Amino acid sequence: LAAPLNGVLPGGAGASAPVLGSNCASWSGSNGSLGGLDSSNVQAQAHYLLVLAHVMKCANANCSVTECATTKALVTNHTRSCRAGDACTYPRCALSKRLMRHHRECPDQNCPVCLPLRRRLQAAKNVRASQPAS
Repeated sequence: LAAPLNGVLPGGAGASAPVLGSNCASWSGSNGSLGGLDSSNVQAQAHYLLVLAHVMKCANANCSVTECATTKALVTNHTRSCRAGDACTYPRCALSKRLMRHHRECPDQNCPVCLPLRRRLQAAKNVRASQPAS
């Protein structure tokens, strides 16, 4: 999460990028696909998904991850209680929900949006498994 999200998504912190549905390139369905996303948008969404996963677990009020505080404010103060779905106009709310839903439902183990988070989660699981029980 070293690279800042500002500038990765077009328009900076309050902007939204083209979004995927709950499907990925190898999984066709009614909610869209990655077909219309270029590699920079796929990278931006993969990065934002990592940020979302981070803020859901981060309890550090002085976290050094650039996007943590602003994204945590969005998730804590708005997204968790928002019921507007894709119609929500609050900055990044609909994008955040779609990415989280996509990750939960994505069956493609090589999905370019989900793969970085899957790898990070697996690495963390491996570290926990290798630590001796106390």
